[in-house]
Order: sequence, then structure tokens, then C-alpha cells
Amino acid sequence: MPDRSQPITRETPAANPAAITSQNWFLLAQFNYYRLVIGIVAAILALAPLTSRPFGEHAPRAFAIAAILYFLISMVANFSIRNRDPAFDQQTIWLGLADISLITIMMHASGGLSSGIGLLILVAVAESSVLLQRKPALAMAGAATLAVFIEHLWPLAFYAETDRILVIRELPKVAMMSAGIFVTATFINSLAARLRSTAAWAELQGVSLSNASRINDLIIQHMQSGVVVCDNHGRIRTANEAAQNFLGLNAGSLDQSLETEAPELAKQLTEWIAHPVKRTRKLLRTTTGFTLMPRFIFMGSERNYSGIVIFLEDTEVLRQQAQQLKMAALARLAASIAHEVRNPLSAISNAAQLLRESSEDEDKESKRLLEIILDHTRRVNEIVENITQLSRRDRTSRERTPLVNWAMDFVSQYTQGSEAPFQAIEIVADADDIEVCVDPSQIYQVVANLCQNAIRHSPPFEGQVLIRFHIGLDSQERPFLDVIDWGKGIPPEIAQNVFDPFFTTTTQGTGLGLYISRELCEGNGAMLQLMPRDDIGCRFRVSFARAEECGEL
Repeated sequence: MPDRSQPITRETPAANPAAITSQNWFLLAQFNYYRLVIGIVAAILALAPLTSRPFGEHAPRAFAIAAILYFLISMVANFSIRNRDPAFDQQTIWLGLADISLITIMMHASGGLSSGIGLLILVAVAESSVLLQRKPALAMAGAATLAVFIEHLWPLAFYAETDRILVIRELPKVAMMSAGIFVTATFINSLAARLRSTAAWAELQGVSLSNASRINDLIIQHMQSGVVVCDNHGRIRTANEAAQNFLGLNAGSLDQSLETEAPELAKQLTEWIAHPVKRTRKLLRTTTGFTLMPRFIFMGSERNYSGIVIFLEDTEVLRQQAQQLKMAALARLAASIAHEVRNPLSAISNAAQLLRESSEDEDKESKRLLEIILDHTRRVNEIVENITQLSRRDRTSRERTPLVNWAMDFVSQYTQGSEAPFQAIEIVADADDIEVCVDPSQIYQVVANLCQNAIRHSPPFEGQVLIRFHIGLDSQERPFLDVIDWGKGIPPEIAQNVFDPFFTTTTQGTGLGLYISRELCEGNGAMLQLMPRDDIGCRFRVSFARAEECGEL
């Protein structure tokens, strides 16, 4: 992985050092195979009983010794490169010097530059230029140039019968050879450096693209909206977790026809494609119980698309978001009104009580009117108190709480101050060590409200259990508390409205109890739901935040 602590530019690319090292050793090994082939061919030509030799005719013994040494060095290098010992730069330099020295000897034994063996020196210099940095590569080119000049001038120093004029006349060829060596070294070293830089940059871009792809996949998988991708033949290519939950898909649904897995959605997609002018969005009711609003987008142009992306939005989430925005504004307004109403309301209530105490001899009609005033002031005061409780949502003091112990304490306290006896509430727990992260006082208010509603709609207590607390963990290992009763139940047609503010089915209710309970749950990182039941009664579930989440606060 690249080091992201430094800015990355094209001039200073960040690449994986281990990958570069491995690639360098691989190239050195490939060059050594070439060296081994040259050594084998030279040794065969030196040792074969030939009447006419293409190389080494001027000094056969020197050519044979150099060829055998070249072969042996290649064999030894094969093992040292495999073991990566000595270090890479050391091996490259020593092998390069061995190439230059032995090839120069073989070239001299074959008659000098005219033999053509000198071209192998260019290959050796090119090898060093690819594998080494600029300075050692140029030093290797200098060594090769020096070797070529020594080989050419050697006869002048050691052979008296040498034609000096011919040697001097050949010096321009030697100079051109030397210039070619330096040009080759400089050009190939620059090209290799640029290729390494490009490879490093490409690797960096690949890592960035891979990370971006993973981030995109992570975002898509954890989106609240469902995402389904179909090809132009209507086969499902991918679907995120939300879409799988909405449509009831599984791993086997991939590469299957959308019409088979979600026929109603496929029908809407077909209509959407067939009527480009009148494209409308329709609600989709799934077999899993969700009501969705689908949205279709072509991948590519409409006439030549490669697939279609389908976004599925849960209308319940949209409704809750709209409701929260509306209620946030309403809560601020209601809190202001409640503050202004509280004082005159208290004055009216106190005046009615004083009037009742001072008019004991009044007729029954007057007393009845006074009771009406007091009852309605109490009810209005209850509404005011409920509205002011909304401000408590964001003021929580959450702590790790053993749920079973909390439920037992709740039953003891609640039954002391209510009409329900202790025996009317039963606690059933799947495990005794379940802990939650919650504000105990606020969740007390939530469960107390649920119990109050349950008792109000349950038959009179005659020794039977009226309310059951079921404590456990759901499929996502999230702790929950179910409040179950066997009362009248909630009709399906109004089940989706029970959490709406001011929605009530009785003339005495304020319609704020369940709404405030849900708001308090959300303020504690919990969730309040009405669960479906096959028999009579209601089942409300409070899904809590896990206990370890208290350590993150």
C-alpha cells in the first residue's frame, strides 16, 4: 500500500517496495538466463573440434577460458539470484563487470570490434541501465568504454609488429562504439526510470480505484434505499441488502429474471420502458409487507442502454421523515403555546376549586358545571405536560442496564401506584444476562404508557395475567422488550396511525402517549414498533441499543 502521509505526484510516485524488489529480482533472473545461453554457445564453439572457427581464431585458448568462465559465472549466479544473496545492487554490478570483462576478452580473441562480439557489450550495458540507478549505470557504461579502448590499444603496447596506422585509423569506430555505449546507457536508464514511475503511478491509481470501488459497494450495501441493477434482458445483476429485504431476494436471485423474483416490479419496469412520454411512479406493495416507491434510471442512453438501475424507497421511511419535520416545527409552536397556557390554566383550575369549596350549598347543576370545568382543566393540563415532555427527548443519560433486573423493578414500582396487581404482569426472558444502553427513567415512562394502554383495553383482572414482558435478542442480536396483552387489539386499518400525534380512539385520550413514547425511544437509540399478532391483543416491541454502545457515547 502506498504511504499516504506524503503528497503523491507524478514526479514522486508511491509504489509497493516489496513489489518493485520482486520485479527487479525477476528481471535479473531473466537476464541471467540470457547470460547462461551466451555462455553455453560460446563454450560449445570454443570446445567443439571445428576446422574453421567463427570466433576465437586469433586466441583460441583465451576465448575458451573466457567462455567457460562466463558459463560457470552464469550457473553460480542462477543460485545466488534465487537465494537473493548477496544484495541486489551488488549482484547486478558484479555480474555487469563480469559481462564486460569476459565479453571483451572473447572479442579480443576473435579479432576486435570487427568480430561483432562487441555488440554483446551494448546488451550488458543495457541490462545494467535497466536495473541500476543513473550513477551506477553511467559508471558501468564508463567501465565498458574503458574496456573497449584497452582492447583496441592493447596490441600497441604488447605487440611490436602491430600496424600502428591501422589501429589509429580504427579509433573513430571505437569512439563511435563508446558513444553508443553511453547513449544506450543514458536512454535505457531514463526509459526504465520512466517506466518504473508509470508502473508505480498505475499501481497507485489501481489501489485508489479499488478503494473507491469498495467504498461505493459499502455505501450501496448500507443505504436505506434499495438498489437493484438489471441488465437489458431483465436479469438481476446485483441487489443491496435493503433491496433484498424489501423484495425477499437471496443469493440465488442473482442472474435470475426480475419477472420471476419480483413480478409486480417487473411489470412497472416494462410499463415505464414502453411509455417514455407518460412515465409515472406508482406505489408497489411487496409480499414482505413493504410499500415502496420505485424509480428507474437507464445505464447509458435510452436507445442503447446496457442495464437499468432501480431505486426502491420505503414510503414508511419517507413518511416518518416528513412527519418528523412537521412535528419538529409543531413541537416548537406547541411548546410556546403550552408555556403561555400553563399560567391561565392554573388560575382557572384554582378558581374552580375555590368556587366549589365556597358553594357547598349550591344546587346540583352548579356543582356539575364546576366538575366539568375541573375535569377539562385537568385534561388540558395533561396535554400541556405531554407537550413539554417532548423537549426531554434529547436530554438523555444513557447507561448500561440489566434488562431483566430493570423489568422486575419496574413491575414492583408500577403496580404499587396503579390499579393493576403485581400478579397481572408476567416476565419471560430468553436469557438473564441481557444488557441494554438506555436512560432508565425515560424508558420507564415508555413502558408505563404501554402498560397503561394495555390495562385500559384488557378485561378486568380475575387472577389471570394481563400483560407479559418478553425479553430477548432479535435476528440481529439486538435486545428487545415485548409488551404483550390480550385486550381488544388494534384494527388493521388504523394500525399505521397509532404513533401519529393527537390520534386517539377514545374521547378521554390526548393522542400523544404513543407518539411521545416513540420519540423518547428514538432519543435513547431505541425503536418502538407495533408487531403483528395472529390472535387477539397487541404486541409492542422496544428494540434497545446494545450495551456496548454506551462506551461510544
